[in-house]
Amino acid sequence: MFKNKMLGFFLVPFLAYSCSESIEDMNLSDSAINTGYVEYLFCDFGPDMSQESFSEMLIEWNEILDGLETAVPMSVGLVPRTETDLYDGMWTLVWESEEQAKKGWEEWIAGPAESWTKETNEIISCGASDNGEESNYAFDVNVFRSASAADSEPGGVVGFMFCSYSEEFEEAELTAGLETFNGWLNAGEEASGSTTPYFYTIHVPTFETPIPGSSTGSYDYAFHQFWDSEESREEGARLFAETAPAADGPQPDCSQEILFDSVPFRTPQI
Repeated sequence: MFKNKMLGFFLVPFLAYSCSESIEDMNLSDSAINTGYVEYLFCDFGPDMSQESFSEMLIEWNEILDGLETAVPMSVGLVPRTETDLYDGMWTLVWESEEQAKKGWEEWIAGPAESWTKETNEIISCGASDNGEESNYAFDVNVFRSASAADSEPGGVVGFMFCSYSEEFEEAELTAGLETFNGWLNAGEEASGSTTPYFYTIHVPTFETPIPGSSTGSYDYAFHQFWDSEESREEGARLFAETAPAADGPQPDCSQEILFDSVPFRTPQI
């Protein structure tokens, strides 16, 4: 079953800063240190869901993927802290590109999809499991901060803020602000002499927002963060409150952060 911890709340209020000088328009991917493609499958738990049944199912799923020519390289399970009618959890598929995802789904649907769905739908039912489409929401991912240390105990906390641009705050201002944020993070690591599994990305939806039934309105991008533990998140909040510079200039319109418990389903195959 998905990992479920009691974790707190940490909102990064200076998601981005504007610069005093004008900045030419740019694409997020031009400034990112890496890019990818991620799909979030909405899932409901069935009557047979248990720690044992889900663990056995996950082992079988990975064994099936190991036999495919184009398998998803990485997958993560997310359980929301705040109850929602949209899903019990999300099955996240992390691909290198949209092209790889398309090939992977074509092979899955032509192969084990139908039998797998029938076998497992009493444990967990994910809308896209047999067609690759229903309740599957994809994003182009732009990585602006990589983990500087390995996660010694896989799993942790994931947060999303959903943000909109304005006439005064567009992609150029966002990337400038992220550079400022990275500078603050770098200074903290240098001062402490330590590294961290923390990382963040900017998700750009490939679908029209909002998602039907969601409490989150329309948005242009999602600010996605990962912490390896609640303790790390709380420590980050404390350091931010004590040392972060104040936001200056126009800011994006962002939702409150939505938090999830996370656990790895599939790690990159070497």
